[in-house]
Amino acid sequence: MASAVVYRKSLNKFGEEVCGDNYQVSKTKDSKIVVLSDGLGSGIKASILSILTTEIISTMMRMGVDIDEVVNTIAKTLPVCKVRGIAYSTFTIIQIYNNGNIRIVNYDNPSPVIIKKGDIYYPDYKETLVDDKKIFVTNITLDPNDFIFALSDGIVHAGLGNLMDFGWGLDNIAPYLKRIYRRTNDLKYIVDNLVELTDSYYGFRAGDDATMVGIKITENPRCMILTGPPLDPKTDYFYVQKLLDYDGKKVVCGGTTSNIVSRISKKELEIDIKDIKKNDLPPYGKMSGIDLVTEGVLTLQALNKILLCCKKNMYELDFDGNDNAAEKLFLILRDCDEIDFLVGRKVNAFYHNPALPFDMSIRSNLIRDISKNLERLGKEIKVEYC
Repeated sequence: MASAVVYRKSLNKFGEEVCGDNYQVSKTKDSKIVVLSDGLGSGIKASILSILTTEIISTMMRMGVDIDEVVNTIAKTLPVCKVRGIAYSTFTIIQIYNNGNIRIVNYDNPSPVIIKKGDIYYPDYKETLVDDKKIFVTNITLDPNDFIFALSDGIVHAGLGNLMDFGWGLDNIAPYLKRIYRRTNDLKYIVDNLVELTDSYYGFRAGDDATMVGIKITENPRCMILTGPPLDPKTDYFYVQKLLDYDGKKVVCGGTTSNIVSRISKKELEIDIKDIKKNDLPPYGKMSGIDLVTEGVLTLQALNKILLCCKKNMYELDFDGNDNAAEKLFLILRDCDEIDFLVGRKVNAFYHNPALPFDMSIRSNLIRDISKNLERLGKEIKVEYC
C-alpha cells in the first residue's frame, strides 16, 4: 500500500501578517489529497481566497465527488480579476492513491517538480478548457522515496528584478532540488533548504507569498506498537503473533513485553548498555523482525512530551533519531498514516510505587494522551487492549 508524508513551509510577503497561500491535506477511503492554493495579491484578502479554494476542493473530494466535477465547479466559481485578467485564486491538486497511482491537476500554479528514481520526471499533461480556464491534468505512477514538490509562484519568481532578471524559475529550481535529493532524502531538509534559499534571493524581504509543499511517497505507512504484557499470559502467543504478522512497522515498548516477544518469536533481544546518552531514558534495543524495541512508560512519556511540542504537524521538530528511544520512535511514527496500539492490561507493580509521579501509574492513560496528540497531528489511531 502506498501513501505519502507531506511537509509545507511558507514565506509571507514582507510586511504582511498572514500568508496568501494555503494548503490542506485530506483523506478518502483509498487516497490522500493535497491541495495548494495561491490567492491573488497578498494579505488578508489573498488568504481568505486561498482558504476558501482549498476548503471547497478538499470537502468535495472527501465526499467522493469526481475530481473532474470538482475542477469544473471551482473553475466556474472562481472570479477573474478584470484589471489583470487572471483568476483570484489558483490551485494544485495532488491525489495519491493507495495503489501508487497519482493524479495531478494544476490551474495557473507552477508545474510541480517530480523526482522519480533520482531524476527529474516530466509527465505529459493533458490540457482541458473549463469555462475558458486552462486546466492541466496528468496521471502518473510513483514508487516509495519518490518526491513531488508543489510550488506557488512566489518561489519561482524569487530574485525577480534583483539578483535575476526573470526570477529563479523552474529551470533552475528542478536541478537544484535534484542535487539536494542526492545528498539526502529527508523531506523536511529539502523543503527547508529551498525555502531558505528563496528567502535569500528576495534579500530576506519577500516580494510575494512563497510556499513549497513537499510530498514523499511511502510504502506501508502503518505502525503497530505493543506495550505492556497481556492480562492473561495464555494470550501472549496470540498477541505476539498478531504483531509479527502485521503489515507495517513494528515497535515493542516495555522490558517485560520485549522479553515475551523474544521468547515467543525465538529472536534474541540485543541492548547496548554502552549506548546510554546524556538523558534519563534507557537505551533502545534491537530484535530481528522488529523495527524498534524500547523501555515502556518512561519512553512513552518522553514521546508524549515531544508530541506536545508539535503544533500542526510532526515535521516542525528536527531530530536525527540517534539521541534516545523517544526520538527514534517519534521519527517512525512521523512517516506513518495509521498507528495501532496493542496495550497490555497486566499491572506492573513497579509503576504503583508511591514515590513515582501519578501520571506514570496507569499505562492506559498515557496511551490515551499519546493517541489524542497523534490524532491532532493528522494520524489515524486504533487502540486495542489485551
